[in-house]
Amino acid sequence: MKKKALIIGISGQDGSLLAKHLLKKNYLVHGILRNSYKNLKILKILQEIKIHKLKIISEKKLNLILKKNFDEIYFLGGQSSVIKSYKKIYETYSSQLEPVRIILNFIHKQKKKKSKFLFAGSSEIFGDINGKNSLTLDSKKKPKSPYGLSKLICFEMIKSYREMFKLPVYTVIMFNHESNLRPNSFIIKKIINYLKKISTNKVKSKLSIGNTKIKRDWGWAAEYMEGCHKIVNSKKISDYIIATGKTVSLENLIDYSFKRFGLNWKKYIYVDKKKIRKFDINENNANIGKIKKEIKWAPKINYKKVINQMLLNE
Repeated sequence: MKKKALIIGISGQDGSLLAKHLLKKNYLVHGILRNSYKNLKILKILQEIKIHKLKIISEKKLNLILKKNFDEIYFLGGQSSVIKSYKKIYETYSSQLEPVRIILNFIHKQKKKKSKFLFAGSSEIFGDINGKNSLTLDSKKKPKSPYGLSKLICFEMIKSYREMFKLPVYTVIMFNHESNLRPNSFIIKKIINYLKKISTNKVKSKLSIGNTKIKRDWGWAAEYMEGCHKIVNSKKISDYIIATGKTVSLENLIDYSFKRFGLNWKKYIYVDKKKIRKFDINENNANIGKIKKEIKWAPKINYKKVINQMLLNE
């Protein structure tokens, strides 16, 4: 019998890539979305998925879907922009906390086989901790945004339900991960789109961006979704960090991207001090020792391969 999975937020970058991976694994895939089918159409998998369209997730409507008894439930939805979370604080909290609460209570009440549940956490929960320290699940957590705080609350709620009621529930703390399905507002997608314009002689002005000194751990989104699936299907029930374990500055990433075209990025990029955000995390470093040891999994694609792949796909 085929396994059945529900993906909440199936239309986003992560949700659509996870759906593609699960379909390859011969799953029956259901997905909850609010409006856009764009990424599912790009991946040519829309017709293979059972779509549940919910503009607002209510307890009654979500429970009706959950009653279809899924083997695995993935929460990859909610308001996902750090910047927007300052302007849409209520939406940021309610779009994360309420669905997670409903799902945890539903699994807790299941009498027979318990559905496995994975929540997509974020490195934003750590805040701007000393970048020289390698971050683990035990590291101090001090989010700098409503988005980061909402992820931290869900992380703690899931951990408590797992310990109190012995539920098969997980949080995966994912560091930055990219693909061509990223919205154009994300920095690497902006750079890729700008280079595309240069290659077609459509550039009319410099690209204006903020702080190029920030350091992040950038990985490949499709690979991370494979990691999430492997976690849910392992014998371990715990929380994990998914990252490459390698941190690089945005400046180095930009430099590498422009050198692929034989260009000096400083002639094309304008650092606008007005775009340097006070709440930006300066640096983070991920420790992926736990997932490598317990799940026997580690990503193979570094930031250079991420850039190469995105340029190739474009």
